[in-house]
Parts: sequence; structure tokens; C-alpha cells
Amino acid sequence: MILKLGIDDENDEPKKPNEITILVLVPNGLISMIIGTKGRQISNLIRDSKANIVVNQPIYKMLHRTINISGKPANVAEAIKNIYNIMEERYYEVSKVEMECRPLNVNTTQTHVNFN
Repeated sequence: MILKLGIDDENDEPKKPNEITILVLVPNGLISMIIGTKGRQISNLIRDSKANIVVNQPIYKMLHRTINISGKPANVAEAIKNIYNIMEERYYEVSKVEMECRPLNVNTTQTHVNFN
């Protein structure tokens, strides 16, 4: 499922001209295929598509994770195409594609933040 996002709140940061933001839902079992080992796969997706791609944290009991993709429409389309290709190619490698998210353990969960 793909949703186009807009700015609803006047406090939100305005987007650059000619840029869009898309929200893509990916089954939990396939999210590791999108991120890849040590984040290599998602780094390659960002580099190849020239779009900004952010995989959001899991939401307890949800079957899907969200990925925000923003940038120029052609770059966003390229990122979506590449993500769907990965899911299509790797789908049969995963035993439980749609599994519920478990609660995060704050003692073991690590996060990574980039400041631009």
C-alpha cells in the first residue's frame, strides 16, 4: 500500500518545490530485506534512487512497518520500484511475512540518528 503525504499542520517543515513524500507499508517479515545487513541494502537504495528513505519503528501488534520516501517524484518512484523488486525477489525466503510486532525492549533496542 502506498499513501501520498502532504503538509497538514502549519508548523510542519515545508517541502522543497517539486518534492513529494510517500508512505509505503511493508510486511514485518520483509523489512530486514529492505534494511539489509548493517544497513547496506537501504544505503544502496538511497544512493541509487537519490531519495530520502526512512524506515519507521515498529508499532506493537501491527503486521506492517512504514517507510517514508521523499524527494523528487522520479527519485521516489525509483525507490518504490527498487523496494518492491526486493520484496518480490525475497518473499519466499521468509517463513512468516506478516507477523505482529513485539513490544520494544528499551534495554536492548539501539537506534541510529543522522543529523544533516
